[in-house]
Amino acid sequence: MSLISVPAFAQMDFSGEWAPVQDEDNTGNPYIGEFLGIPLSRAGSLRSQAWNASLYTLPEWQCRPHGAMYISRGPSQVRIWKEVDPVSREIVAWHAEWLRSVDNPYYMDGRSRPSTLAAHTWGGFSTAEWVGDAL
Repeated sequence: MSLISVPAFAQMDFSGEWAPVQDEDNTGNPYIGEFLGIPLSRAGSLRSQAWNASLYTLPEWQCRPHGAMYISRGPSQVRIWKEVDPVSREIVAWHAEWLRSVDNPYYMDGRSRPSTLAAHTWGGFSTAEWVGDAL
């Protein structure tokens, strides 16, 4: 009798409350290429590296919520939760909230972008998919 082993596809679950760890080796500086421990595609990596923190000095950016790199510096933790389809039990979205910000959804179900008439929040509209171990 021979048995064939097939690896199971398991979705990673990183939901919960995540708090920054500050010590003498971590001054709170965001490290280039480290984005919450989630590997990025080449396009996502290039866009992330092109961002410049000096944008927050512009008057029109003064009320804009801070981005993910400030999680490691700020006094609050990030809360991540998953949205699960009640029928298929598949994860349809991940949500992240930190620093008193709005909900930032990352849709995993392939939905189309909202119309131009839909409400546009600071959280924006993001889609994502797992490609191997990269989100």
